[in-house]
Amino acid sequence: MDVCCFQGCFFQQNGRFPGQKQDEVILDKVMDNIRAAEIWIPEYEVEKHYIGTKSKLYKRYKRECAKEQSISVTLEPLDVLLTVCKVEDYSQIDLSQPFCFTGATDEELSLVCPTSIVPENTTDRDDGWRAFRIVGTLDFSLIGILARISKILASNEIGIFALSTYNTDYILTKEENYEKALNVLKNSGYIVKE
Repeated sequence: MDVCCFQGCFFQQNGRFPGQKQDEVILDKVMDNIRAAEIWIPEYEVEKHYIGTKSKLYKRYKRECAKEQSISVTLEPLDVLLTVCKVEDYSQIDLSQPFCFTGATDEELSLVCPTSIVPENTTDRDDGWRAFRIVGTLDFSLIGILARISKILASNEIGIFALSTYNTDYILTKEENYEKALNVLKNSGYIVKE
């Protein structure tokens, strides 16, 4: 395993770059691997390479962060109460109604729809959900938009139920957490439509 792998693993596990103490641990592991492979490389050369690699990775990380922050994400609150439920079949629901989402698997038929139109053939249901959507059509090459929103809300102890469509993502939270979720995201730099 090379220096970049150790740095990358540390970053993935901790969400930050290694400090001086961690640098020493990583360098020790790299040197152990070099010795185990019966290769002789002066330790100062490995350290020099490590510092240069860390510097390049850090600059790349800063560029990526700046690029992400330059993409402003707008969230649109939706004025509809939703229910998440399981149904026997979809025969009792008009799927052309706005905000009807289905999911069919080999184990269940799921439905998310406005609470006002929940069908009678529902076998399980969870009421009290509110939603907001990411405004615009998201390019499939965009990475991490939903993950960042989820992480921010999770760190504020707000659970979500996420739905993705061809155009965008919808994030549902329980009604009692809805305003808090929007405020937390607004304070994190997201634009919330009025």
